[in-house]
Amino acid sequence: MAFGRRGLPWRDRKADKRELAERLCDAMRASEQDHLRFPDRNDRIATQIAEALTRAGVTEGRMLEIGARDNTHAARFPAFDYTNLDLSPTSPDVLLGDITDCPHIPSAGFDAVISVDLLEHVDRPWSAATEITRLLRPGGVTYHSTLFAWRYHPCPIDYWRFTPDALRFLFADLRCLDTGFDTVERRRNLLGKGRHRLTPDAFGGWRENWRVHYSGVKPHPDGKDDAECR
Repeated sequence: MAFGRRGLPWRDRKADKRELAERLCDAMRASEQDHLRFPDRNDRIATQIAEALTRAGVTEGRMLEIGARDNTHAARFPAFDYTNLDLSPTSPDVLLGDITDCPHIPSAGFDAVISVDLLEHVDRPWSAATEITRLLRPGGVTYHSTLFAWRYHPCPIDYWRFTPDALRFLFADLRCLDTGFDTVERRRNLLGKGRHRLTPDAFGGWRENWRVHYSGVKPHPDGKDDAECR
C-alpha cells in the first residue's frame, strides 16, 4: 500500500474529483429549485404593494401601472380604478404616454403608481421619478420592483441596474416606506429567450438574480404623515 507524507493511504484523486463534481452538481440543482419553496414572484410583489398601501392608509382610488402589458396587477387590487400607461396601444383602453415626460396627464391624479420590471428599461429613470411624484396625490403611494442583478434582457433596450440606495435617491421627494432586496430566485437558472438567449456552461446560463423594490408615499403639505423607511 502506498502512503503519503503524513502516513495516510493515497486516495484515488480522479475519484475525489468526480465525487466533488457530483456534489457541486447536486448542490446547484438543489439551489436552482429553491425558489419553488416561496410564493410566486407576482404574489411576492403584490404582497409588497398591499403592505405599502396599508402602511399609508390607502384603501381605494385610482391606480396607475406603468408598462404592464399583459401582466397587469389590476385583478389583484379590485378596489382601485386601474389604468395602464404604455408607449404603444397594447390594449384598447391603455393610456398612451412616456413616463419620463407626460404633461398631458394631470398632476396629483392617482392614489397609487406602480411598476414591475420597468425602470431598468427607462432611459432616464430620474425623469420618470419626477413625473411619478407629480402624478401622485399627497398621501399617495408608489411602488417599484426592478433589478439589481439579472441577465441582459432588452425590451426594447436594457439600460440600468439599481440598489435600494439608488431608488431612495431617485424618489428623494417622497417619504420611503420600504426598500430592499429579494433574493428568492438568486440561484435560479435563467437562460433568456430569442437572440439574447444565453448559451449554458458548466454552471448554467445565469445564476445571480437579485430583485430590488421600493415603496414611498408623497408627503402631505402639512406634513401629517410620519411613516419612515424600514
